[in-house]
Amino acid sequence: MMRTLEITLTEEQYQHIQEEIKYGGRTMLQEETMGGFEITLHVGVPNIYTYLEMNYINKIDLGEVEWSFKNFNKQSSCN
Repeated sequence: MMRTLEITLTEEQYQHIQEEIKYGGRTMLQEETMGGFEITLHVGVPNIYTYLEMNYINKIDLGEVEWSFKNFNKQSSCN
């Protein structure tokens, strides 16, 4: 059994991520560089304030999010 980490985003947070990915892609294309981005989940102990941060071209605070671990049952298939 595997576990997955599920982070729930608002529509605004999701759109912000998408726009940053588009902007970063255009910028890297213009500069002829390659790279990736980081998404960091900051969890306060004892889980008082949890927020998501993205670092690509700019570092952006996406605000407070909800998160949880879920069970993931991998089902086999016959090909």
